[in-house]
Amino acid sequence: MTQSNGYLSKLVNQNTDGVAIPVLSHPENSQSEPSAQLLGTVNNNRGRWNPFLPENNMSREGENYYKEVELKAKGGRYGDGIYAFRFVTHHNLQQIYKVDPYQTDATGKPKIVTGTAANQGNNIIIKIDKDDRYKIKFNPTDLSFEITPTPTYLTKIDSVQINGFVWDDEDMFQKFDETRPNHEMTHNGEWWEITLPLKTNGGIDFRHDGVYQFLFSVNHNEDWGFGAYNDGENTLVGGTGFGSSGGTSKHSAITIQVFADGNYTIRMNPKTYKFEVISPEGVNPVRVWNGVTSFQLLGTFYSNAQFDPTNFDRNLIYTQGGIWRKTVKIKPGIYGANFAISQELFLDTMALGAWLETEQPNKLLGKAWHGKPNEPNIFFEVLEEGDYQFSFNGDKDEFSIEYVGENLGDKIVIKPLVTLDSLLLVGNFDPPLVAWDASNVANQMERNDRSIFTKTVHLEAGKQYEYKYTANNWGWVWVFADYELDGYGEDFSGRNPDPIHSRLEDLKQYGQLTTHGDPPTLKITPQVSGDYLFTVNLETGAYSVQSL
Repeated sequence: MTQSNGYLSKLVNQNTDGVAIPVLSHPENSQSEPSAQLLGTVNNNRGRWNPFLPENNMSREGENYYKEVELKAKGGRYGDGIYAFRFVTHHNLQQIYKVDPYQTDATGKPKIVTGTAANQGNNIIIKIDKDDRYKIKFNPTDLSFEITPTPTYLTKIDSVQINGFVWDDEDMFQKFDETRPNHEMTHNGEWWEITLPLKTNGGIDFRHDGVYQFLFSVNHNEDWGFGAYNDGENTLVGGTGFGSSGGTSKHSAITIQVFADGNYTIRMNPKTYKFEVISPEGVNPVRVWNGVTSFQLLGTFYSNAQFDPTNFDRNLIYTQGGIWRKTVKIKPGIYGANFAISQELFLDTMALGAWLETEQPNKLLGKAWHGKPNEPNIFFEVLEEGDYQFSFNGDKDEFSIEYVGENLGDKIVIKPLVTLDSLLLVGNFDPPLVAWDASNVANQMERNDRSIFTKTVHLEAGKQYEYKYTANNWGWVWVFADYELDGYGEDFSGRNPDPIHSRLEDLKQYGQLTTHGDPPTLKITPQVSGDYLFTVNLETGAYSVQSL
């Protein structure tokens, strides 16, 4: 086995603790063990919806899998004891297990669905009445699950909300807030609907080009929600909130474009899993972007427009077997990349889910997904200048990066990057820190535990400090900040009183660090001059700035 693959072999199925990329054995490896994963807000980690994390694995017991989780009556997303979850087998996003809320047994427990039916299913929603350790058991063979002690299963839709960029006049924290009264839709037969003013210069904030993106939530819970299935037929997919996306290239938020200002009626049917947008009389229909027609390769190896999918030079070429390919000449260095869909950035780029172990030298294999807001880009290091071929399998959402230049024998020329070895605090700080230098060791934090980092910095009263966290002295390749659209947090000030022990309900109030997109800088304006302790817990995403 080659040197680089031997390195991956040591990390197969090792817990990431929030500071590493998952490494999985190749699914075609005969020695690969069967597995099942429990995903959802029952997990108290930043990757709670990540199907590739070994820490989300369930224990195996014959044909059954189980996991014990600590749940609280005042826990969950809103501190009301309501939790959402689903199952996956073999770390495979094509093997998702959700439920049909319209098929329940005598106890109210819904029936599990999988395969294509899982698209028209939803997450399992439960309510906890007492603090306890709950055992969740799952059998993928007979499509059954059981929870002990028994919770209350929630399946009835009492209300539906529309959340997203359709709210032009709201700030970035409010747009995806499913608790705002004005986000409520009206029930009309089997349909829920709302009429909203949309504009050709409205929509996604930094674009103002009439492109709007939105999601539906049920009973004020985004994890009991609906996004779009990218089949070009206005189909909804269930169990999709901003942070609980299905993650495949066929799943994304609903994305439309308007060509005239006016009042548009947006409708959704949770039983038929359909949505529609009705234009004002005499106005052209909206364009619905939710279809997969092409893929684009984006990355920091380009000299300009690195993450612009509308640049035709970024297009991959379709080949047989559902494979899309593009070859790029790359110089030595550390890079980040992802794959865009249909030349529209907001259909959610396919980034890195997990590396796959392989015995092929100078060919990297991985699983792609868009698990916003916590999927990283595809990080790799090129050691020899040459031509590198990127391939994307649109049916399996898997990718490869392969050196295709001249024969170099056994020399390793490309390596997958897996671990976070250091964290830097980078912003407009005064010396001894170096302002906005994401590769200077002066900005490096102290590692107190595998996933916990701290740094003491002197701050002046009344000055606004802006900053982000970056990894491994790589510059701006791997960045952590607080994504204001994810529904967690109310500002960027780092008010969390206990980031070391924070649970989901705490993150809802104080925010979490994420790796998705390019969120704004974190901000703090101290009232008193003095030393302040910056603390980061990358396992949960909790962060804080506390006066010493």
